[in-house]
Amino acid sequence: MSLIRQESSSSSLQHWKPLYIPPTMSEDMISESVVRAALASDHHHQQQKVTLVSWSTEDICSKFDGATSTLVNIRVQYRVMGEQDTREVCYVAKVNHGRQKEVEDFYRCIFVQETSFYTQVIPALNNILHQVGEGPLAFPRCIHHGQDERGKEFIYLENLKEAGYKMEDRAIGVGEPHVSLVLKELARLHAASFLLQAKLSHDLLDEFPFLQIEWTKKFNLGSNWPDYMRGTLDLHTEMFEKMGGCEKVIEWIRKVHPQVGHVFDKMILKTPPFATIIHGDCWINNMLFRYDKDNMPVEVKFLDAQGCRKGSVALDLQHFLTLNAVDEVRRPQQHLTSLLTTYHSTLTHIMKAGGAAPPFTLEQLQQEYMEKGTYGLLFGIMWIPNMVKTKKDATDILDSSEDSKVTERECVMRMVDNNPLLRSRLHSIIDEWTEYGLIP
Repeated sequence: MSLIRQESSSSSLQHWKPLYIPPTMSEDMISESVVRAALASDHHHQQQKVTLVSWSTEDICSKFDGATSTLVNIRVQYRVMGEQDTREVCYVAKVNHGRQKEVEDFYRCIFVQETSFYTQVIPALNNILHQVGEGPLAFPRCIHHGQDERGKEFIYLENLKEAGYKMEDRAIGVGEPHVSLVLKELARLHAASFLLQAKLSHDLLDEFPFLQIEWTKKFNLGSNWPDYMRGTLDLHTEMFEKMGGCEKVIEWIRKVHPQVGHVFDKMILKTPPFATIIHGDCWINNMLFRYDKDNMPVEVKFLDAQGCRKGSVALDLQHFLTLNAVDEVRRPQQHLTSLLTTYHSTLTHIMKAGGAAPPFTLEQLQQEYMEKGTYGLLFGIMWIPNMVKTKKDATDILDSSEDSKVTERECVMRMVDNNPLLRSRLHSIIDEWTEYGLIP
């Protein structure tokens, strides 16, 4: 999960306070005892005794990313007992290292969400997939997790970039080969969750109590979640006014604006038969792809499960397709139908392998997708401006000098003139949902 600080000198945005961004990680923030424990845990299943030789750290997050956890690449040199040569392995450490007291509850909430997803949900769902002859879910391996002697919560994950996985450009979006891979993996996640529910005598929320906590209810980074959304919509209304020719979407925003919290809560209701465990934050920065020799994507891995919840599968589909699939992949409607068919076919295959019927038909899925259009449109309007930023567009969120800061409002208004991707990406989404009737 990544939250970019927003600032504005506009009087209409005075209630919208900057987000708190954690400082850059340094080597002294990593505990050597935890590095040793992670190394031992990583080799435990191989029954190998290992000795730590040396380790070093490298910050992963840019100062423009606004990550809610500190991300560090840890490069470890070690020896296996009985060998002379030194081996090397890399881990990604996510650290919740303690922040301002007033936002501690939110940061801890989403950190617990992700840790619990890796340590409770993934093993349970992988067991289901194994039983039906499927491989494990497309997430990095969780190597080690816990709290160090200084009270810092951590989770160590497999470093997928060291294995050749790459992140796509969030500003541009992805085409059909990438989209197809993601939809099939989302279907596997959702199908495994449906199959697990079928085996339980109680609800998934009781099996995984952490899912009973909705992270948006804990959000308190300068405001609550509804006020944060309203602040974003205020700023981007100004953006659309400067663009010109956007009267319909401006009218839609003004209609949604007063009740946006209620609208969002309605979208995330756990409504049968579509509700199951979902990723919750399916955008391109939370995915890595592996490519073949012809540079075609052959595998995807999901990252960042901090936004996971029990909710409609259509939320994951809306979040991913609206924010990340390029226009010619989503539109016209027959293209969207083909994409949903790809998802539903994979879901059906796994459900049947588990001895169950799919919980909904393709036609029901299409209807649910359309009914969750407000969710996709809201996130598109809120996040596309951040996704298309270049470094020169972005606010330097770590520079405390007032003279060197460029306010978010000034940045967005400048992008209207200088960043053609802003117009094209937003107009693609607006035109799509105008065609579907969501924007009158």
